[in-house]
This record gives sequence, C-alpha cells and structure tokens, in this order.
Amino acid sequence: MPQKTFNNLPDNRQEAIRQILLTVFTDQPVSQVKVSQIVTALGMSRGIFYKYFEDLQDAYHYLITYYAGTIHGTIIQAIMKNQHHFFEGIETFLLANVALEKGSSAQRQIQLLTQNSALFSHRLPETHGFEAWKTILSANDFQIESDEEAKSFLYFVMHLVIETLIDASVNDWTPEQLVTDYRYKVKWLLNGLNEGK
Repeated sequence: MPQKTFNNLPDNRQEAIRQILLTVFTDQPVSQVKVSQIVTALGMSRGIFYKYFEDLQDAYHYLITYYAGTIHGTIIQAIMKNQHHFFEGIETFLLANVALEKGSSAQRQIQLLTQNSALFSHRLPETHGFEAWKTILSANDFQIESDEEAKSFLYFVMHLVIETLIDASVNDWTPEQLVTDYRYKVKWLLNGLNEGK
C-alpha cells in the first residue's frame, strides 16, 4: 500500500498519479514496466516515487485494490438502480462496460482488473457500500443468514461480473453474445441444473 507521503497528497495529484500508473500498467505487462517510465511521465524524481510507493509491485497492487473498490461500488450502484431486479442491474453494468471506448480510463480500469482477477479476490476487512449491499439482498428476498455470508456472496457476484467481462474480451463478443451468456449463468444460479429431477 502507498506510503503516508502519497496519502497526504491532494486528491487531484493522487488521481493524476493513478491515471499515469493505469496507462503504464495497461499498455504493457507489469514485468516490463520500469520506474523510469513512471517518473518521466509524472515529471518527478526517482526518489519521490519511492517516497510514495515501496516499489513497482506496491504501486501495482495499490492500483488494483483502488480500482477494485471503485468497480465494486459501481456494480452496487447499478444493482441499486434495479434494486428489486438484482441480475438485471448486473446486466446493465456489463452492457455499459462492454461498450466502453478503448483506451478510456474506465476501460483501462476494467482491463486491469480482468488481467488480475486473482488480486481482485483479495478480501478487505472493510467493504465499502456493505450496508447498501445488505439492503439489496434483503430487497430481493435472498436467503443470506449472516454478514459473513453476505460478504462471501458479494465476492461471488464480483467474480461473476469480472469473469463475464473476461469471456467477452477474450472471445470478442458483441453485447448480444455477452447478454446471452450472462443469462445462461443467471438461469443456472436461479434454477439450478437438476430442476426436472
């Protein structure tokens, strides 16, 4: 996680640094990224970079954690707009994200997370928007018995979303193909596979 020096920067400077890191880390594999690229793009010295982050991996993990939180919040907002239609809210989010302009900040955020889905799984002790999440679960009459189960279901849903976006990207799906595949998954979740037995 970033050093205290980074956290003390004004919000707009933190955002400028995140945007440079996002561009660098989505333009090439992290193994090929050099600190010199980042400090040149930011117009700072190498020493300042190390006052903000321990190393490149620290900056990379921070970026993924930050945008994972952002995407979690965006997914929850999409579901909240369709509060009583949980899976339709997710579908709305998926369609909005499959249509993102290539190279845009939002598209790069999704790209970063789809390339690092294992890191996206890292469960934080505090989950932003968790109370809103529990409200959504209640509004949909989901049988969730504890906060721990609600949190586990949240990460399950996030995996569903990210894996669907990965499938769409890898297979170069149209929005219609994405929706068809997503609706299969929803059907399996809601109805199970042994319904007729």
